[in-house]
Amino acid sequence: MHKVILLIPSAREYERGLLRGIVEYAQIHGPWIFYEDPPAYLSPRGGKQRLLHMRAWNAGGMIVAQTRAHEIKALRVPSVILCGIKRLPDGVCQVRADNEAIGEMAVDHLRGLGLAHFAYCGLAGMQWSVERGDAFQYHAKKLGSVVCVYAPSQRRSGETWYTEESRLGDWLMKLPKPVGLFTCNDDRARMIAEICRTRGIHVPDEIAILGVDNDEHVCTRATPALSSISMATERAGYEAAALLNRLLAGRRAINRVIITRPIQVITRQSTNLIASKDTNLVKAIRFIRDNANHVIQVRDVAEAAGLSRRVLQDRFLKGMGRTVLAAIHQTRIQHIQRLLAGSNLSVAAIADALGHESDAHLSRFFTRQTGLTPSAYRRLHHKG
Repeated sequence: MHKVILLIPSAREYERGLLRGIVEYAQIHGPWIFYEDPPAYLSPRGGKQRLLHMRAWNAGGMIVAQTRAHEIKALRVPSVILCGIKRLPDGVCQVRADNEAIGEMAVDHLRGLGLAHFAYCGLAGMQWSVERGDAFQYHAKKLGSVVCVYAPSQRRSGETWYTEESRLGDWLMKLPKPVGLFTCNDDRARMIAEICRTRGIHVPDEIAILGVDNDEHVCTRATPALSSISMATERAGYEAAALLNRLLAGRRAINRVIITRPIQVITRQSTNLIASKDTNLVKAIRFIRDNANHVIQVRDVAEAAGLSRRVLQDRFLKGMGRTVLAAIHQTRIQHIQRLLAGSNLSVAAIADALGHESDAHLSRFFTRQTGLTPSAYRRLHHKG
Protein backbone atom coordinates (compact mmCIF):
# COMPACT_ATOMS: atom_id res chain seq x y z
CA MET A 1 0.00 0.00 0.00
CA HIS A 2 1.63 3.23 -1.18
CA LYS A 3 1.55 6.47 0.79
CA VAL A 4 1.42 9.40 -1.63
CA ILE A 5 1.48 13.12 -0.85
CA LEU A 6 -0.87 15.23 -3.00
CA LEU A 7 -0.17 18.95 -2.81
CA ILE A 8 -2.49 20.17 -5.56
CA PRO A 9 -4.92 23.10 -5.22
CA SER A 10 -8.49 22.28 -6.23
CA ALA A 11 -9.87 25.75 -6.89
CA ARG A 12 -9.68 25.44 -10.69
CA GLU A 13 -10.89 22.85 -13.19
CA TYR A 14 -7.41 22.07 -14.56
CA GLU A 15 -6.19 20.86 -11.18
CA ARG A 16 -9.51 19.22 -10.31
CA GLY A 17 -9.38 17.19 -13.52
CA LEU A 18 -5.85 16.03 -12.74
CA LEU A 19 -6.92 15.03 -9.25
CA ARG A 20 -9.84 13.00 -10.62
CA GLY A 21 -7.47 11.12 -12.90
CA ILE A 22 -5.00 10.45 -10.08
CA VAL A 23 -7.71 9.15 -7.78
CA GLU A 24 -9.16 6.96 -10.55
CA TYR A 25 -5.77 5.32 -11.08
CA ALA A 26 -5.33 4.75 -7.35
CA GLN A 27 -8.78 3.15 -7.07
CA ILE A 28 -8.01 0.72 -9.91
CA HIS A 29 -4.35 -0.05 -9.19
CA GLY A 30 -4.06 0.78 -5.49
CA PRO A 31 -4.78 0.87 -2.72
CA TRP A 32 -3.05 4.20 -2.15
CA ILE A 33 -3.27 6.40 0.92
CA PHE A 34 -3.15 10.14 0.23
CA TYR A 35 -1.73 12.90 2.38
CA GLU A 36 -3.27 16.28 1.49
CA ASP A 37 -3.24 19.72 3.05
CA PRO A 38 -5.97 20.12 5.67
CA PRO A 39 -8.67 22.78 5.18
CA ALA A 40 -7.44 26.35 5.56
CA TYR A 41 -9.18 26.81 8.91
CA LEU A 42 -7.32 23.77 10.28
CA SER A 43 -3.95 24.38 8.63
CA PRO A 44 -0.93 24.91 10.86
CA ARG A 45 0.49 28.40 10.61
CA GLY A 46 4.10 27.41 10.14
CA GLY A 47 5.44 25.70 7.04
CA LYS A 48 8.11 23.97 9.12
CA GLN A 49 5.49 22.18 11.20
CA ARG A 50 3.70 20.95 8.06
CA LEU A 51 7.00 19.72 6.61
CA LEU A 52 7.86 17.85 9.81
CA HIS A 53 4.46 16.17 9.72
CA MET A 54 4.99 15.05 6.11
CA ARG A 55 8.42 13.66 6.95
CA ALA A 56 6.95 11.71 9.86
CA TRP A 57 4.24 10.34 7.58
CA ASN A 58 6.99 8.53 5.65
CA ALA A 59 5.44 8.83 2.19
CA GLY A 60 6.82 6.87 -0.74
CA GLY A 61 6.20 9.57 -3.36
CA MET A 62 4.42 12.83 -4.12
CA ILE A 63 2.53 14.72 -6.83
CA VAL A 64 2.68 18.47 -6.31
CA ALA A 65 1.87 21.80 -7.95
CA GLN A 66 4.76 23.95 -9.12
CA THR A 67 4.16 26.37 -6.23
CA ARG A 68 5.08 23.56 -3.82
CA ALA A 69 8.20 22.45 -5.68
CA HIS A 70 10.48 23.39 -2.77
CA GLU A 71 9.01 20.49 -0.75
CA ILE A 72 10.29 18.03 -3.36
CA LYS A 73 13.85 18.93 -2.41
CA ALA A 74 13.07 18.74 1.28
CA LEU A 75 11.43 15.28 1.23
CA ARG A 76 13.57 13.63 -1.47
CA VAL A 77 11.08 11.04 -2.66
CA PRO A 78 10.03 10.09 -6.23
CA SER A 79 7.91 13.00 -7.46
CA VAL A 80 5.76 14.35 -10.27
CA ILE A 81 5.39 18.13 -10.54
CA LEU A 82 2.43 19.81 -12.26
CA CYS A 83 3.00 22.54 -14.87
CA GLY A 84 6.68 21.80 -14.67
CA ILE A 85 9.92 23.69 -14.58
CA LYS A 86 12.59 23.72 -17.27
CA ARG A 87 15.31 22.08 -15.22
CA LEU A 88 14.05 19.07 -13.33
CA PRO A 89 15.86 17.65 -10.31
CA ASP A 90 16.93 14.01 -10.53
CA GLY A 91 14.04 11.62 -10.00
CA VAL A 92 11.38 14.25 -10.71
CA CYS A 93 8.89 14.02 -13.59
CA GLN A 94 6.39 16.60 -14.76
CA VAL A 95 2.96 17.26 -16.26
CA ARG A 96 2.88 19.98 -18.93
CA ALA A 97 0.13 21.40 -21.09
CA ASP A 98 0.51 21.21 -24.86
CA ASN A 99 0.59 24.98 -25.30
CA GLU A 100 1.49 24.72 -28.99
CA ALA A 101 -1.68 22.74 -29.73
CA ILE A 102 -3.73 25.08 -27.52
CA GLY A 103 -2.61 28.13 -29.48
CA GLU A 104 -3.31 26.42 -32.81
CA MET A 105 -6.81 25.35 -31.72
CA ALA A 106 -7.58 28.91 -30.60
CA VAL A 107 -6.62 30.34 -34.01
CA ASP A 108 -8.65 27.70 -35.85
CA HIS A 109 -11.74 28.48 -33.79
CA LEU A 110 -11.57 32.27 -34.03
CA ARG A 111 -10.69 32.24 -37.73
CA GLY A 112 -13.64 29.94 -38.28
CA LEU A 113 -15.90 32.73 -37.02
CA GLY A 114 -14.85 34.86 -39.99
CA LEU A 115 -12.65 37.15 -37.88
CA ALA A 116 -9.65 38.85 -39.45
CA HIS A 117 -8.24 40.59 -36.33
CA PHE A 118 -6.75 38.70 -33.38
CA ALA A 119 -5.53 39.61 -29.90
CA TYR A 120 -3.98 37.76 -26.97
CA CYS A 121 -4.12 38.53 -23.26
CA GLY A 122 -1.71 36.66 -21.01
CA LEU A 123 -0.39 36.88 -17.47
CA ALA A 124 2.93 38.43 -16.54
CA GLY A 125 5.68 36.11 -15.34
CA MET A 126 3.92 32.86 -16.33
CA GLN A 127 5.93 30.73 -18.76
CA TRP A 128 2.91 28.69 -19.85
CA SER A 129 1.11 31.95 -20.67
CA VAL A 130 4.03 33.11 -22.80
CA GLU A 131 4.12 29.78 -24.64
CA ARG A 132 0.39 29.93 -25.43
CA GLY A 133 0.73 33.47 -26.69
CA ASP A 134 3.71 32.58 -28.87
CA ALA A 135 1.87 29.62 -30.41
CA PHE A 136 -1.24 31.75 -31.01
CA GLN A 137 0.83 34.42 -32.77
CA TYR A 138 2.70 31.85 -34.86
CA HIS A 139 -0.43 30.20 -36.23
CA ALA A 140 -2.18 33.54 -36.78
CA LYS A 141 0.85 34.76 -38.72
CA LYS A 142 0.59 31.72 -40.98
CA LEU A 143 -2.85 33.05 -41.94
CA GLY A 144 -1.40 36.50 -42.64
CA SER A 145 -2.67 38.10 -39.42
CA VAL A 146 -0.81 40.14 -36.80
CA VAL A 147 -1.82 39.61 -33.17
CA CYS A 148 -2.26 42.51 -30.73
CA VAL A 149 -0.68 41.26 -27.49
CA TYR A 150 -1.28 42.30 -23.90
CA ALA A 151 1.32 40.42 -21.90
CA PRO A 152 3.67 42.70 -19.95
CA SER A 153 6.89 40.99 -18.92
CA GLN A 154 6.12 41.72 -15.28
CA ARG A 155 3.35 43.21 -13.18
CA ARG A 156 3.89 46.83 -12.20
CA SER A 157 4.99 47.51 -8.64
CA GLY A 158 1.96 47.59 -6.36
CA GLU A 159 -0.41 46.58 -9.15
CA THR A 160 -3.08 44.00 -8.33
CA TRP A 161 -5.58 41.98 -10.36
CA TYR A 162 -8.13 44.77 -9.91
CA THR A 163 -5.95 47.86 -10.23
CA GLU A 164 -4.77 46.48 -13.57
CA GLU A 165 -8.31 46.86 -14.95
CA SER A 166 -7.84 50.46 -16.06
CA ARG A 167 -4.75 49.70 -18.15
CA LEU A 168 -6.33 46.55 -19.57
CA GLY A 169 -9.53 48.43 -20.37
CA ASP A 170 -7.63 51.08 -22.32
CA TRP A 171 -5.95 48.33 -24.34
CA LEU A 172 -9.31 46.71 -25.13
CA MET A 173 -10.77 50.01 -26.31
CA LYS A 174 -7.91 50.45 -28.81
CA LEU A 175 -8.24 46.99 -30.40
CA PRO A 176 -9.52 46.84 -34.00
CA LYS A 177 -13.11 45.60 -34.05
CA PRO A 178 -14.42 42.98 -34.49
CA VAL A 179 -11.57 41.00 -32.96
CA GLY A 180 -11.04 37.48 -31.72
CA LEU A 181 -9.43 37.65 -28.27
CA PHE A 182 -7.69 34.57 -26.90
CA THR A 183 -6.80 34.56 -23.20
CA CYS A 184 -4.30 32.36 -21.39
CA ASN A 185 -6.99 30.83 -19.14
CA ASP A 186 -10.62 31.18 -18.07
CA ASP A 187 -9.86 33.52 -15.16
CA ARG A 188 -8.32 36.00 -17.56
CA ALA A 189 -11.25 35.56 -19.96
CA ARG A 190 -13.74 36.35 -17.22
CA MET A 191 -11.81 39.46 -16.24
CA ILE A 192 -11.88 40.62 -19.89
CA ALA A 193 -15.64 40.01 -20.08
CA GLU A 194 -16.22 42.09 -16.92
CA ILE A 195 -14.14 44.98 -18.24
CA CYS A 196 -15.96 44.88 -21.58
CA ARG A 197 -19.26 45.29 -19.73
CA THR A 198 -18.03 48.30 -17.76
CA ARG A 199 -16.53 49.88 -20.89
CA GLY A 200 -19.58 49.28 -23.06
CA ILE A 201 -17.79 46.88 -25.42
CA HIS A 202 -20.17 44.31 -26.87
CA VAL A 203 -19.26 40.63 -26.56
CA PRO A 204 -19.14 38.79 -28.94
CA ASP A 205 -20.08 41.34 -31.65
CA GLU A 206 -17.04 43.56 -31.04
CA ILE A 207 -14.79 41.20 -29.08
CA ALA A 208 -15.17 37.42 -29.22
CA ILE A 209 -13.52 35.93 -26.11
CA LEU A 210 -12.00 32.44 -25.84
CA GLY A 211 -10.41 31.01 -22.68
CA VAL A 212 -8.69 27.75 -21.70
CA ASP A 213 -9.56 24.93 -19.23
CA ASN A 214 -13.37 24.97 -19.59
CA ASP A 215 -13.87 25.69 -15.89
CA GLU A 216 -17.68 25.72 -15.85
CA HIS A 217 -17.77 27.51 -12.50
CA VAL A 218 -15.89 30.42 -14.11
CA CYS A 219 -17.26 30.25 -17.67
CA THR A 220 -20.96 30.08 -16.81
CA ARG A 221 -20.79 32.83 -14.16
CA ALA A 222 -19.49 35.33 -16.71
CA THR A 223 -21.83 37.51 -18.76
CA PRO A 224 -21.99 36.40 -21.48
CA ALA A 225 -21.00 32.79 -20.81
CA LEU A 226 -17.45 32.09 -22.00
CA SER A 227 -16.27 29.73 -24.70
CA SER A 228 -13.23 27.75 -23.64
CA ILE A 229 -10.79 25.04 -24.72
CA SER A 230 -11.32 21.89 -22.69
CA MET A 231 -8.28 19.87 -21.68
CA ALA A 232 -7.75 16.13 -21.23
CA THR A 233 -6.78 16.63 -17.60
CA GLU A 234 -8.25 13.40 -16.25
CA ARG A 235 -6.23 11.42 -18.76
CA ALA A 236 -3.07 13.36 -17.81
CA GLY A 237 -3.74 12.81 -14.09
CA TYR A 238 -4.19 9.09 -14.67
CA GLU A 239 -0.92 8.92 -16.62
CA ALA A 240 0.88 10.96 -13.94
CA ALA A 241 -0.24 8.48 -11.27
CA ALA A 242 0.86 5.57 -13.47
CA LEU A 243 4.25 7.22 -13.88
CA LEU A 244 4.63 7.72 -10.14
CA ASN A 245 3.62 4.11 -9.54
CA ARG A 246 6.45 3.04 -11.85
CA LEU A 247 8.91 5.15 -9.85
CA LEU A 248 7.59 3.74 -6.56
CA ALA A 249 8.25 0.24 -7.89
CA GLY A 250 11.89 1.20 -8.45
CA ARG A 251 11.61 1.22 -12.24
CA ARG A 252 13.04 3.87 -14.54
CA ALA A 253 10.67 6.47 -16.05
CA ILE A 254 10.41 5.80 -19.78
CA ASN A 255 9.10 9.33 -20.33
CA ARG A 256 9.63 12.05 -17.73
CA VAL A 257 6.99 14.37 -19.20
CA ILE A 258 3.21 13.82 -19.28
CA ILE A 259 1.44 16.04 -21.82
CA THR A 260 -2.02 17.48 -21.14
CA ARG A 261 -3.63 17.90 -24.55
CA PRO A 262 -6.51 20.15 -25.62
CA ILE A 263 -9.65 18.26 -26.62
CA GLN A 264 -12.03 20.74 -28.20
CA VAL A 265 -13.56 24.20 -27.95
CA ILE A 266 -16.70 24.29 -25.83
CA THR A 267 -18.69 27.03 -27.54
CA ARG A 268 -20.80 29.42 -25.50
CA GLN A 269 -22.12 32.94 -26.06
CA SER A 270 -18.76 34.74 -26.01
CA THR A 271 -17.87 33.37 -29.48
CA ASN A 272 -21.37 32.82 -30.82
CA LEU A 273 -21.07 34.91 -33.98
CA ILE A 274 -20.13 34.86 -37.62
CA ALA A 275 -18.19 38.04 -38.28
CA SER A 276 -19.28 38.73 -41.85
CA LYS A 277 -21.59 41.22 -43.52
CA ASP A 278 -22.01 38.77 -46.40
CA THR A 279 -25.43 37.26 -45.62
CA ASN A 280 -24.95 34.45 -48.16
CA LEU A 281 -21.63 33.49 -46.55
CA VAL A 282 -23.27 33.49 -43.13
CA LYS A 283 -25.99 31.15 -44.41
CA ALA A 284 -23.32 28.82 -45.79
CA ILE A 285 -21.36 28.71 -42.54
CA ARG A 286 -24.46 28.10 -40.45
CA PHE A 287 -25.55 25.31 -42.80
CA ILE A 288 -22.16 23.61 -42.40
CA ARG A 289 -22.30 23.93 -38.60
CA ASP A 290 -25.89 22.70 -38.37
CA ASN A 291 -25.10 19.63 -40.46
CA ALA A 292 -21.91 18.46 -38.78
CA ASN A 293 -23.59 15.09 -38.16
CA HIS A 294 -24.57 14.62 -41.82
CA VAL A 295 -22.56 13.90 -44.95
CA ILE A 296 -22.85 17.06 -47.08
CA GLN A 297 -21.18 18.24 -50.27
CA VAL A 298 -20.10 21.65 -51.55
CA ARG A 299 -23.15 21.73 -53.84
CA ASP A 300 -25.44 21.35 -50.79
CA VAL A 301 -23.79 24.35 -49.13
CA ALA A 302 -24.05 26.41 -52.32
CA GLU A 303 -27.74 25.61 -52.60
CA ALA A 304 -28.37 26.57 -48.96
CA ALA A 305 -26.50 29.85 -49.47
CA GLY A 306 -28.25 30.66 -52.73
CA LEU A 307 -25.00 30.97 -54.68
CA SER A 308 -23.21 29.16 -57.46
CA ARG A 309 -20.34 26.90 -56.41
CA ARG A 310 -17.75 29.19 -58.00
CA VAL A 311 -19.06 32.35 -56.31
CA LEU A 312 -19.37 30.57 -52.96
CA GLN A 313 -15.81 29.29 -53.26
CA ASP A 314 -14.48 32.79 -53.98
CA ARG A 315 -16.35 34.31 -51.03
CA PHE A 316 -15.18 31.55 -48.70
CA LEU A 317 -11.55 32.05 -49.65
CA LYS A 318 -11.85 35.81 -49.19
CA GLY A 319 -13.87 35.79 -45.97
CA MET A 320 -12.71 32.61 -44.22
CA GLY A 321 -9.26 31.98 -45.68
CA ARG A 322 -10.15 28.41 -46.63
CA THR A 323 -12.15 26.42 -49.18
CA VAL A 324 -15.72 25.28 -48.64
CA LEU A 325 -14.61 21.65 -48.56
CA ALA A 326 -11.94 22.42 -45.96
CA ALA A 327 -14.61 24.06 -43.76
CA ILE A 328 -16.91 21.04 -44.15
CA HIS A 329 -14.10 18.66 -43.24
CA GLN A 330 -12.93 20.70 -40.24
CA THR A 331 -16.45 20.98 -38.80
CA ARG A 332 -17.06 17.27 -39.26
CA ILE A 333 -13.70 16.30 -37.77
CA GLN A 334 -14.39 18.48 -34.73
CA HIS A 335 -17.75 16.72 -34.28
CA ILE A 336 -16.10 13.29 -34.50
CA GLN A 337 -13.43 14.41 -32.01
CA ARG A 338 -16.12 15.48 -29.54
CA LEU A 339 -17.76 12.06 -29.78
CA LEU A 340 -14.46 10.20 -29.42
CA ALA A 341 -13.33 12.28 -26.43
CA GLY A 342 -16.64 12.74 -24.64
CA SER A 343 -18.52 9.47 -25.17
CA ASN A 344 -18.00 5.73 -24.98
CA LEU A 345 -19.58 5.07 -28.40
CA SER A 346 -17.60 2.63 -30.53
CA VAL A 347 -16.02 3.87 -33.76
CA ALA A 348 -18.53 1.72 -35.64
CA ALA A 349 -21.45 3.34 -33.79
CA ILE A 350 -20.08 6.83 -34.51
CA ALA A 351 -19.63 5.96 -38.18
CA ASP A 352 -23.20 4.69 -38.40
CA ALA A 353 -24.62 7.77 -36.63
CA LEU A 354 -22.76 10.15 -38.96
CA GLY A 355 -23.69 8.37 -42.18
CA HIS A 356 -20.35 6.83 -43.11
CA GLU A 357 -20.36 3.63 -45.12
CA SER A 358 -18.39 1.80 -42.44
CA ASP A 359 -16.07 2.34 -39.50
CA ALA A 360 -13.15 1.76 -41.90
CA HIS A 361 -14.40 4.61 -44.09
CA LEU A 362 -14.64 6.94 -41.08
CA SER A 363 -11.18 5.85 -39.90
CA ARG A 364 -9.60 6.61 -43.28
CA PHE A 365 -11.24 10.05 -43.38
CA PHE A 366 -10.27 10.86 -39.79
CA THR A 367 -6.67 9.67 -40.18
CA ARG A 368 -6.21 11.59 -43.43
CA GLN A 369 -7.37 14.81 -41.78
CA THR A 370 -5.68 14.52 -38.35
CA GLY A 371 -2.76 12.13 -38.75
CA LEU A 372 -4.21 9.90 -36.00
CA THR A 373 -6.53 6.92 -36.12
CA PRO A 374 -9.80 7.34 -34.15
CA SER A 375 -8.55 4.81 -31.59
CA ALA A 376 -5.25 6.67 -31.14
CA TYR A 377 -7.08 9.97 -30.75
CA ARG A 378 -9.38 8.47 -28.13
CA ARG A 379 -6.46 7.05 -26.14
CA LEU A 380 -4.89 10.52 -26.01
CA HIS A 381 -7.98 12.61 -25.31
CA HIS A 382 -10.77 10.51 -23.83
CA LYS A 383 -11.97 11.98 -20.55
CA GLY A 384 -13.31 8.74 -19.15
